[in-house]
Order: sequence, then structure tokens, then C-alpha cells
Amino acid sequence: MTALAELARRTDAAVQRARAELVTGVRAAHASGLTQAEIAREIGRSQPEVSRLLHFHGRSARGRALRRNKPAVLALISEIGGGRVRVFGSVATGTDGPDSDIDLLIDLSDDVGMLRIARTERLLADILGYSVDLVSSSDLRADLRDRVLAEAVPL
Repeated sequence: MTALAELARRTDAAVQRARAELVTGVRAAHASGLTQAEIAREIGRSQPEVSRLLHFHGRSARGRALRRNKPAVLALISEIGGGRVRVFGSVATGTDGPDSDIDLLIDLSDDVGMLRIARTERLLADILGYSVDLVSSSDLRADLRDRVLAEAVPL
């Protein structure tokens, strides 16, 4: 790789990390009760841009697959008693790469077993073409809870 190509790669990665940090911060501010207009004033951006940062747009291949198959994804999760589906992790922040899975946070009753969840993950992977990790909101580890909730956006 030439020095110029390496510089471009590092710059692209830095921009991607910076955008993910901004998205996470804006979503955390919104979750704490700030309005889109207040956030826009605070960060020096327009309210429509803040709106775009708050909602899942899925521009990567995984994100586009999720958007394209949203009705099927929601239906499958509903079949196991799940609801309030949110995208989190690298797909939500736009930093997903070739080895990334799709992380979905769902509200799920405690009586749904691990085998049923694993089966649903496989069915979702078949539909989307990418590995899927379903995480019940009631099972979030305490050390990850704040980060996951800050970056989670409705599907």
C-alpha cells in the first residue's frame, strides 16, 4: 500500500469513528431529555441533521438489508413475543465492517428460551444474509447497559 493510500485509509477510519462518536453523543443527549432543537443549537448543526443522527438509516450493506427486510424481521421477532426492536452496535453507528454481525435489542418476556432465540437468530440470518445477535433488554449486562441504550435506535 502506498503512503497516500494508507493516509486515505486512516483518514476514512478517523472520520467513521468521529461520526460514530457524534451519533452516540446525540442519542445520549436525546435520551436524557434534550429536544432536537436544543441538541442542534448545542452542536452547531441543523435540526434535520440531528433528526438523521437520531434515526436508523442503515447505509451499509447490513443496514440496507435490515431496512429492506424490516417487515419480515419485525414479524419473526413478534412470533416469539418480542417487540420494541432496536438496532445497536456497529450497524447502528455506521461502523460495521466485513466481520460485523447485526445486533438487535428487543423487549422479550422471560419465558422465551434460549433455543427459541437461537432459532430466530438463524432465521433472521437467512433472511438478511448476515449473522444476527438478539439481545433481550432485560438481559443487558450492567456494564454494557448505558452504552447499548445510548446507541440503540428503533428499526
